[in-house]
Amino acid sequence: MKGLRDAKASAMGPPVIDLSNFEQRKGDIRQQLMDAATVTGFFYITGHGIPEELISSAWKTSEKFFQQPEAAKQALPKVDWAKAEVIGFERNNLTDGTIHESMMTSYEVHDRMKAAWPSEKMVPGFRKTTLEFMTSMQPVVQQILSCFAEALGFPSDFFNETIDVSTTDNRSFLQYHKYPSLEGIKWKPGTNRITAHTDESLITLLYTSPSSVGLELAAGSDGAAVEGVSDGLHKVENWTQCPPLPGCITVNIGDPLQLWSDGLLKSNFHRVRMPYPHEPQ
Repeated sequence: MKGLRDAKASAMGPPVIDLSNFEQRKGDIRQQLMDAATVTGFFYITGHGIPEELISSAWKTSEKFFQQPEAAKQALPKVDWAKAEVIGFERNNLTDGTIHESMMTSYEVHDRMKAAWPSEKMVPGFRKTTLEFMTSMQPVVQQILSCFAEALGFPSDFFNETIDVSTTDNRSFLQYHKYPSLEGIKWKPGTNRITAHTDESLITLLYTSPSSVGLELAAGSDGAAVEGVSDGLHKVENWTQCPPLPGCITVNIGDPLQLWSDGLLKSNFHRVRMPYPHEPQ
């Protein structure tokens, strides 16, 4: 139980879990993942094997896309959460400005995706780089979920059908985010770039740029995940900062894993707050 106590006591953010030499170290990795997933629902992973040059290419591709004229981005298919059409371009607005914009992509098993790619003229290499980047994450997701499956008493391949991206039933997607500059803009008190929420996906892998700040996890006085919290309805005792760590991917549990594990694995509320004055704007 030492790992569990350590995870609870971490006030500086989620624990870092090294996935290197996975097969040889799987027992230890499985325990570390469960310690994190049952307390905060968040953890960092390193030793994931995704090449840094591919991650860098994805960042550059994302930046080129968001630099395109507004009319060109708006001409792409739009995300429509009401219709569960989570492929395409999305811009979230408030009355006094734009909080963030995003481009959501998936695999081409979905016909909608085939029409959603930015053209080669618009962003050269967008489709190729994005698909390669998404594909590189599949083995990592499979490793993590195999550990959770075993810890819950199931065969290691229990979740494989759920994460099979070759079928139209699969809803895996990648979301590129951009937060516009806040320099010279005044926002209403309590405004966040992304409000407190839990994720509807099975599991989330988050890549954060070194200058990006504001990701926070809802926690109680003991540092454990707070359940049933949303902005304006419940008071969060602590917002635990989850800063970007070099070479690490931030991972969090989503609602389905919490449901399927009878609440053992925590789908924790999190938000992206506005930067403080001393932070990058």
